[in-house]
Amino acid sequence: MASDLKKIGDLLILLGGIIGLIQGILLIAGMPFTILPGLGDFGLGPLIWGILAILFSLIALVNSGFLKISVLEFSNKWLVVLIMGILMYLFSSGLGGVLVIIGAILLLL
Repeated sequence: MASDLKKIGDLLILLGGIIGLIQGILLIAGMPFTILPGLGDFGLGPLIWGILAILFSLIALVNSGFLKISVLEFSNKWLVVLIMGILMYLFSSGLGGVLVIIGAILLLL
């Protein structure tokens, strides 16, 4: 049962990270795509939002084990993935952030 939850959590993190990357690229290109409501733009331009979306998505994907970038890798992996999911939801990618949050919670179980 725990192995199945870990596989589902990994899949949700992968999907959330990919969605976050796509939304970041679309934000930089000037074609924002949102599914869930955000908290506002805090006065940041779409270029900064896109860079944040890509950065948070990459950190979530690296710490879940899907990408290998040693600079973005941290020791407490599930906690870092959970925090990146929260930051993705708050700042850049609503749906991707929610998927990463749920995946990190499933990794903990």
